[in-house]
Amino acid sequence: MNHRVFVLLLAFAIQPGLQANEGWLEQLNSALQVTLGGLVTNMAEQMVLDSYHYEIDLHYLDTRLNLPVCQEDLTITPPEPLKLGRNHIKVSCPKPRNWAINVPVEIKLFAPVVVLNQPVNKGLILKDTHLDVKTHNLAKLRYGYFLKKELVMGKQSKKSLAGHTIINSNHILPPLLVRKGDHVMIEASRGAMSVKMPGEALSDGREGRQIRVKNSRSQRIIKARVVAAGMVKVLF
Repeated sequence: MNHRVFVLLLAFAIQPGLQANEGWLEQLNSALQVTLGGLVTNMAEQMVLDSYHYEIDLHYLDTRLNLPVCQEDLTITPPEPLKLGRNHIKVSCPKPRNWAINVPVEIKLFAPVVVLNQPVNKGLILKDTHLDVKTHNLAKLRYGYFLKKELVMGKQSKKSLAGHTIINSNHILPPLLVRKGDHVMIEASRGAMSVKMPGEALSDGREGRQIRVKNSRSQRIIKARVVAAGMVKVLF
């Protein structure tokens, strides 16, 4: 896995009177990059990202601060859970003079996500030819995203969408596999035992959704989950 780590140098407009005491800023930046970098790497691994890079951007600190360099390792206390985007990180020093500050930090995690490579109409079944993957900052994608095209292929567009749209769950629907009045096969299972019987769909059904079906033999109406075209399943 080729992970590129972009480490941003801490950029502050230091007033002339503070030029001689920049050491604590460098120490602060270094400690935050190491600690938060490890946490973001763990986050990316838990998300099973195949490829990613991150940026940790430390925002403006009051240039009137004149803190001594810490003689011990700085104590970094991130919020729980640490999130992508804006965070406030508590940093403290025990020696030689006890001090603590809250540092505004923005965490950016860049990874490939599924996007449209062309405009699509409402109701279109999405195929591989409609999709690309492009790298975006996941912290900015508040409405969600998909990391793999396979999770989108076969789904139906809920509305007309422009090209380059980053696909999220609000844009797509499971495919319509059963229509009202269709003859369907009802599979009923319990443990290792399974039986099949003919039935009729009483409403349209999308993949994974539950619909009402009528058992053609007993005329009993039951609820079953759509699992494939013309196939529903009920658990007892």
